[in-house]
Amino acid sequence: MGAIMESLERYYAEAIPADRIFLATAEELEIANGLFDTLVVAGSEDWRSRTIAWIMGVDVATGHALPVPVELVHTCYTEPPPVHDGWFVRTTTGLACHVDAHSAYLHGLFECIERDAMARAFATHGFFDRMRIRTTGLGPGVDQVCSVAESCGIAVALWQAPSPTGVPVIWCQTIETGPGEPMLALPTEGYAAGPSVEAAAMSAMLEALAARAGAISGARDDQTRAHYKRSTEDVVARARKLIADGVASPMPGALGSAIPDAGSLLSSVLAAGLGPAIAVPVGHDLETGVRCVRTVLARAQPFSVVR
Repeated sequence: MGAIMESLERYYAEAIPADRIFLATAEELEIANGLFDTLVVAGSEDWRSRTIAWIMGVDVATGHALPVPVELVHTCYTEPPPVHDGWFVRTTTGLACHVDAHSAYLHGLFECIERDAMARAFATHGFFDRMRIRTTGLGPGVDQVCSVAESCGIAVALWQAPSPTGVPVIWCQTIETGPGEPMLALPTEGYAAGPSVEAAAMSAMLEALAARAGAISGARDDQTRAHYKRSTEDVVARARKLIADGVASPMPGALGSAIPDAGSLLSSVLAAGLGPAIAVPVGHDLETGVRCVRTVLARAQPFSVVR
């Protein structure tokens, strides 16, 4: 089901009707200072005075209509880019399909929080030493996934990514620990935000394990032949040491609190200064009821690290 929804996300985001798009400058639309500025590419600081394409979204907190740059909504990632594009970081963050619009918005909002936290993790000095957490004591779901992974000879490591919202965000890495070289050159990773540490950790772990299985089976087009058998013994040894032998701490109580409801989640986002949270309806299917929504956090940090 997840794979189907991801395919639908790209379909709808590549086919936004032209009659929903209009041209203007941020200055003409009186877009507040600071909105969307964290999401621009380097060298595009003068974007507010340039004519770009816009689409209407909804400020979830107020219910008011709010224009959003189309480049932050569509996924027409062509070269050269579409006319009026080129100002913002290309990303699918916040794009989600679900059986109803509210669930799609929530899925996208958690993803926006996750990517903002991951961007902060990469900028945090000593992150891997300071933010690792134990895999035990997080809940029965995490225990079960760890048990299955261990039975397959795969080690799992978890880190708490820093989010100003207080929402749990987990970074997971996995690698084989048996004799010889692993099937893939380096660990596979998963990132997730969730209403609880257990939920976030389970999602991150399953993503990391699925990425490993998908790459090994050739089902992933982002893991090419060059990724296989590319590593040296030294690189593999360091990766295994980080995951299997790293020192982990118990989950701090303050970081382990659950998010009780959607209203509390939104309040946390706004209090952290990442808002407004804007929901942009992208598309829907009348027969199945599937809704596609792009959620945009107007002051979040984009996660676009290439390694």
